[in-house]
Amino acid sequence: MQRAMAMSVMALACGGAWAQSSVTVYGLLDAGVDTVKKGQGNVQGTLFGLSGTTPVPNAIASPENRTTRMAPSLSAQSHFGFKGTEDMGGGYKAGFTLEGGLQIDNGVLANDGRLFGRQAFVSLTTPVGEVRLGRQASPMLIGYYLATTERLGSTDLMGAGLVVNTLQTYQDNVASYLVRKGPWLGVLSYSTNAGVASRVSAARNGATSATPAANATTGQIVGGLTAGAESTDERGRAQGALLAYNGTPLAVIAAYHRNDFRGAQVGVASPAGGGTFIPLYTADTFTGAMIGAKYAFPTGTLLVANFHRGQYKNVGALDPKVHTASIGIKQTLGAFELGAQYMQSRFKNFTRGKDTGVMLGADYNFSKRTALYSRIGYVDDDRGDIVRGTVTPLPIAGGPGALLVPLGAQEVPLFSGAGQNVDARTSIVSIGLRHFF
Repeated sequence: MQRAMAMSVMALACGGAWAQSSVTVYGLLDAGVDTVKKGQGNVQGTLFGLSGTTPVPNAIASPENRTTRMAPSLSAQSHFGFKGTEDMGGGYKAGFTLEGGLQIDNGVLANDGRLFGRQAFVSLTTPVGEVRLGRQASPMLIGYYLATTERLGSTDLMGAGLVVNTLQTYQDNVASYLVRKGPWLGVLSYSTNAGVASRVSAARNGATSATPAANATTGQIVGGLTAGAESTDERGRAQGALLAYNGTPLAVIAAYHRNDFRGAQVGVASPAGGGTFIPLYTADTFTGAMIGAKYAFPTGTLLVANFHRGQYKNVGALDPKVHTASIGIKQTLGAFELGAQYMQSRFKNFTRGKDTGVMLGADYNFSKRTALYSRIGYVDDDRGDIVRGTVTPLPIAGGPGALLVPLGAQEVPLFSGAGQNVDARTSIVSIGLRHFF
């Protein structure tokens, strides 16, 4: 829900002045209290079960634990934004969007600490479509917003295929073209570097207990704060497309994403010794495609399904393929919304590990803008087989959700950063409040 705020804006530059037709301030705040329980993992025989070169028992390396916490963005991603338009007549409009993510449990900026980490672009709308330039949502992300029963919060299991590569969410340096006609939406995008550094790891803008701060030595996550710096080798080039029929009662969605790694090394970063990096693979490309469908019954029942296929192509024999399928149902009963989701994401080769999850949800809508919600569910990780890196032959294992986080392909661990233990169940019980403005 957005609240338009008409503003008269005057700026003086080079003796000239301009007037913005309107500016809209909007956003969403979501926070809850949850209890996350992780079963004891099984990391024996892998690098995650080592302290240096010494094997460590699972009870120490991947212990069972239970945490109660304040958690952000459980049912929807908290954010704030500003939009402006100038109507120039004849079907032409200029505009801008500045949108940032928030973790409202502690006030920290999301998207690796960016102020406007979700979107920051200028646009020109013409009679034949809209052109946008800047940091933007990818066509794949737009497609997933249409192909879920929820809002892509951290408990929305129908977004599992989206996060197998963070570049399928938001991208740097994007030029896009959008066409809308009735229920039809088409999007094409191109980025000069969507967000790939020369080294990819779980290191972020700020150091944590498990990872060092991102730098040239330790690498950084895909889509990290400075990963979008363009280079002469065309690393990070990305293309995307979306075609959607968002009608009533039926919607059908198809989306595509591709990005180049151009020899970026993928590995694990450690805070030991001030920050170290061990390369495991040399990455070449990633390609992903999604199809989804949604049907709204007259009884207030919403049924949605989606399927995503992604593949990392690496230099060497290992080209991990990830297949992710999900289905969800939501029933509206007056002010109440009741929902259920099922998801499975698996490596079709590589470790052959998989993640399987179930989520139940209930919302009570006090108004069109404010809701109380609860989510109860779990994700089981099956670690599959042990495989070894092609650059440094260290052993790893795990399903996509448990393994892609420490390798830097996925920015935010499961359930708003709680994360998963390899080969174990991670469950959540939560209650929270969501408000649009």
